[in-house]
Amino acid sequence: MAHHNTILSQLLKSLPRHEFDSLSKQHDGKRCSDALPRWSQFVALTMGHLGGRKSLRDITTSLDSQSVHRHF
Repeated sequence: MAHHNTILSQLLKSLPRHEFDSLSKQHDGKRCSDALPRWSQFVALTMGHLGGRKSLRDITTSLDSQSVHRHF
């Protein structure tokens, strides 16, 4: 079975992950230990925005339905 990158993964590859991590640490305050990692939160919100989702519940439902394909 061939592996095909999604458009989202291709888009995320264009973002320098190390720069994202550096900026998020610089501008974000203290976080709870059980909080979603910053990168995962960014990817989830990006998916929601690109998918035209209207609410956090809508994003969560969409992500839960695609949990098999999620790798972040």
